[in-house]
Amino acid sequence: MSEILDDELNSALVAPEREFLGEKLAPYTEGSRLLLAQIRDDNDSPAYFVWSLLFVHLRLYKDRKATIKLCWDKEAFREELFQWISERTDKQRSDGTELVGSILEAASAGRIEVVRPPTESALGKA
Repeated sequence: MSEILDDELNSALVAPEREFLGEKLAPYTEGSRLLLAQIRDDNDSPAYFVWSLLFVHLRLYKDRKATIKLCWDKEAFREELFQWISERTDKQRSDGTELVGSILEAASAGRIEVVRPPTESALGKA
């Protein structure tokens, strides 16, 4: 399962380099979305989602394997997240919310590549 998750984490939905608090974020990918779903709860607030997304992507950039393992232990994840949040300010929350909004907006922007059917001449029919 780890190899599958690694492949998903490498398949970026949004790959421009982004930073938060002067630290690089890993790209937002289908794999990182899976990790966020793993640590999520229906009762979570929007602020929890914002902090979680930033925390996960900061950690993924530094140590993917440890982050994946942490996300599979929801209680340990929440403990580390809440410790990290306790050191944040209202301004950082506001900046983080803006950043997460731009990440999700970029990820949801449709990218369509038109593939035209081959013409008869291209098929050798004339």
